[in-house]
Amino acid sequence: MDTALDLTAAVVVGGSIATLLMGLAKTGLPPLGALGAAVIASVLPPVQAAGVALPLLIVGDLVAVSAYGRDVRWPVLRALLPSVTLGLVVGFAALRWAPPEVSARVVGALLLLAGLGDLVRQLAALRGRRRTTDHPENPGAHAPPSARERLARAALGATAGVSTMIANAGGPPMSLYLLRAGISRAGLLGTVALFFLTVNVAKLPFSAGLGLVSAESLRVSLVLLPGLVVGLLIGRAVAHRISGPVFSAAVLVLTAAAGARLLVA
Repeated sequence: MDTALDLTAAVVVGGSIATLLMGLAKTGLPPLGALGAAVIASVLPPVQAAGVALPLLIVGDLVAVSAYGRDVRWPVLRALLPSVTLGLVVGFAALRWAPPEVSARVVGALLLLAGLGDLVRQLAALRGRRRTTDHPENPGAHAPPSARERLARAALGATAGVSTMIANAGGPPMSLYLLRAGISRAGLLGTVALFFLTVNVAKLPFSAGLGLVSAESLRVSLVLLPGLVVGLLIGRAVAHRISGPVFSAAVLVLTAAAGARLLVA
């Protein structure tokens, strides 16, 4: 996929907003990641948007790991990797053989389902006041999970792999996975940071093989880099000052709306 990417005003402005949101997601507000993916996919063809975003996401991952790496929950991360690997392979196959318009609808469906699903989860958490990222780790989460729970986590891991490969939108299923595992807010930030660094680096050869990451896409990535840097700095500054369940719910609603727009476009 070596189609030239025109740096129109819409691409520069919309892409900068998207990378700002991605930076915020990396260092402090994870729900914004899927919204950033939706924004960049609205100003660039969704498949090409994935190639432009990937190098920027890796830069953000490196910064996030340096900030939160001490809080990584290694056992949870190790358990997650096999199902994510399966999801990456499925996502690669979809990108290779599905027509671009089908890929766009897949991106939309993933964002819509992720946004609505995580919104339902947050509303349930507000009612039950259980297992949210603002509370300490759930002691019961350290008990061995049941077979049904292991299957649910594997499905979420595979979903995270597919969605991050196709749409750079693996944040919501990843967050839900970690919440099911009873991870605290600090643990979530650290584990998400290392998880996405590992996954995004693993995606590079796939994306290069598909022609998504190229000299042309890197040129656009470089233009959008300042937005990412600003987002990373703001996210780091506000990471532990904004819990904002209402804000998080609004972000998820907007993510679902962006997914619906791509789905019917």
